[in-house]
Amino acid sequence: MLQIDKAQMIAGVQVYGDHADPALFYAVPQQPTFRCDAQGNPVFMYLKYRQPRVQPSGQTGGGFATFDTQFALDDPTRAVILDQLRAQVGQGLADRVGLGTITWANGTAHLNLSDVGGTLVSKVWNPLGPSLYGDNVTPFTVELPDFGATLFAEALQGKGGIVQVAYGMNGWVKLPAVTGYGHFSSTKFRSFVQNASDDAGWGDDTFSNTIAEVATNTDVIETHVDAGTGADAQLVARIEESVRRTVLDIATKRMTEQVEGYTGDRSVLEDYETIHREYTNLHVDDFTITINEQTAVLWPFNPQGTLPNITNMVDKQGRPVLWADHYREIDLDDPFFRSFSVPVRVNADFGAGRPVHSVDVHVQYQGDKLETGDYHFDKPEQTETFAAYVKGDSREYQHSFTVNYKGTSTVYQAPLAPHTGPLTINADDLGVLELHVLPGNLDFKSVDSATVSIEYTPANGPAITDQVVFTEQNSTEQTLTHVISEQRDRPVRYRVDYRTKGDTFQDDWKETTGKRIYLSSPFNDMRRVRIVAVGDLAATIDSILVDVRYEDPQCGYSWADSKLLNAADPYKEWTIQVREAHSGTLTYSGLVRYKNGSVREIPETVTEEATVEVGDMVGTVISVIVSPDLVDWATVDLVKVVLTCDGGAPAQEQVKSALVRKGGTPPPVVFSLADAATKDFSWTATYYFTDGTSATTTAVTTADANVLLPRRPGAA
Repeated sequence: MLQIDKAQMIAGVQVYGDHADPALFYAVPQQPTFRCDAQGNPVFMYLKYRQPRVQPSGQTGGGFATFDTQFALDDPTRAVILDQLRAQVGQGLADRVGLGTITWANGTAHLNLSDVGGTLVSKVWNPLGPSLYGDNVTPFTVELPDFGATLFAEALQGKGGIVQVAYGMNGWVKLPAVTGYGHFSSTKFRSFVQNASDDAGWGDDTFSNTIAEVATNTDVIETHVDAGTGADAQLVARIEESVRRTVLDIATKRMTEQVEGYTGDRSVLEDYETIHREYTNLHVDDFTITINEQTAVLWPFNPQGTLPNITNMVDKQGRPVLWADHYREIDLDDPFFRSFSVPVRVNADFGAGRPVHSVDVHVQYQGDKLETGDYHFDKPEQTETFAAYVKGDSREYQHSFTVNYKGTSTVYQAPLAPHTGPLTINADDLGVLELHVLPGNLDFKSVDSATVSIEYTPANGPAITDQVVFTEQNSTEQTLTHVISEQRDRPVRYRVDYRTKGDTFQDDWKETTGKRIYLSSPFNDMRRVRIVAVGDLAATIDSILVDVRYEDPQCGYSWADSKLLNAADPYKEWTIQVREAHSGTLTYSGLVRYKNGSVREIPETVTEEATVEVGDMVGTVISVIVSPDLVDWATVDLVKVVLTCDGGAPAQEQVKSALVRKGGTPPPVVFSLADAATKDFSWTATYYFTDGTSATTTAVTTADANVLLPRRPGAA
């Protein structure tokens, strides 16, 4: 057996002597090497390949390397070592000199490429360890992504190396003249104690149930080595470590057994007085190994290093190893295996209330033989896959489908049609006319209802007509569905009939090829008209009834309303929604009722004016609009405006007032004067603040009929 302290270095190799035979030696190389075959060629192959399609990882190719490493001497080095050993032992033993084999207990071999990130290396395979006999051969397989494959193809050539291997070997050796021991002791203890009690006497019972479980585990390893004077301290330390490893190896096998805890009954029954359960389990393991010069222990040998590239090697004939003999580029796009797959889906709603019951899809591809696939769809999330081998470069296939409807034996059969890529049968292709009608921006304050009429004439069969009605109470999307048993390939005609307050009109027919119809407001503009009562509303005129009518014959649209004016309410304003800004006619008429009981008719009059005066016409009418837009309503509660006008004749002076509140605009202040040389008037405004105070503006005289109140009282 190898004597660990009988060591020397020959030709870069650590050589040990035998404990008993002076002619027997053991050579331990400093690093692993590539294994070679009988001709001296490395057992090494590198394949760089392209893939026909992008992989899920996003790669389009990669590399694949296989090789063997060994922890053994090469023949030239072996010959050099034997020659030197024969010279050492002398003539009597030279013929008997030989190299023995170490008895290996266990070992590992690790390739550093295993620790490289996925960008350069995908995966490394190797067995759990070397062979532990012969040359300690370890096979490795390395898979590389496309980027790493190109890098390693270059790095594996030329000088240097990129493959790093680390062996971890433990072999049995004899110790030098030392004594010592290795001791292991292990104690495992489990205990269980349960106490339960019940007094079972008069009054309220007292009950207790306590459980105590204890588990302890103690493992101790001790080693000690005694060496003589002058012993190599490093060797002694390695011997002690070897003893420790030997003890640990034995102890590990013996420590696998676990001490079982209590698994019995823990229950407590009713009507008892006292329960006591107790369980203990003790396991003790103890051994000692004694070492001396006859003891065999495990000794670590850890050869490691970078393997030189195979292009730096020569075979047994002395010829350089060529990269081309160990490298191949492969295109995996083999026409024989080339195929394609097609996801098949049906984009349709098979739910309750929908007309489509199911769809049967047929797919076929003419390759070396006709390949077909038939699929039945009755769920919207269903996906099927058709696959076939490619003939030539064509991936064009044909498909047809049959649509089955609910409540009828009528089907829609779509003919065979060519297609490439994923296949999705859309709802528009399923022989169903489906329209979604939405009210859009309809204002149901001006439109009572909107009726949408649709017409569709299929290629086969009678024309289809239908209607939907929208009102303020029914203003959500409505869907029209009709089975036409053919592909929809024609436009839909639709027309909207609008009903307003007491009138109806309709749009022209329109066409759409889409599935949605959005209704828009029929009104495109606004027309405003203001009616102002003039005359003596306090003493002479009782009231004025005004009828206002808007008509647009070209659009078939009309609008009408009536209002009563009097001293308390002398002003009315209408905002009329119209279809065209200048195409309609605004007409007003009415009756003036006097306090003496007489009535005067206001004839029907067409006007383009925005302000119309009705009543007893006088020489001059001054209509003043008070605007509170600038008032600071955060601090102001109320504004009282007093206006005075006499038209230049003090005898006909009129004084009127208007109250202005936040969020409101007062009606026009109207002065009716028999004769006016001027339209000047004066006004003041009193502001009543939120804190209880008030302030009045200075008087302002102006002819501007629009009075813009200031933010706060001040110089006007």
